[in-house]
Amino acid sequence: MSSAKITQTRYFNRYGNKKVALLEEGQSIEIDSVYGFDEYHFEDIYLCRVVDPSDACKNHGGYEDMLVKVHAEYLENENDKETIN
Repeated sequence: MSSAKITQTRYFNRYGNKKVALLEEGQSIEIDSVYGFDEYHFEDIYLCRVVDPSDACKNHGGYEDMLVKVHAEYLENENDKETIN
């Protein structure tokens, strides 16, 4: 798994159910795997695990090790400081 950060505060879909969770800009996550490809937005969708959720994240449905689906445009590689595409 590689480490990444969220580039924009927004609600993300949880994996496996129809609920959402708030992830803030700068929130640390670990990329678990590639979930699929979004043909409309023409980018990959990744399954990511939440690491050390903020209080706002916890108050809006987030928790440690929660799986969320994140589009590549909202991910920034922590090592390279580049957007993942």
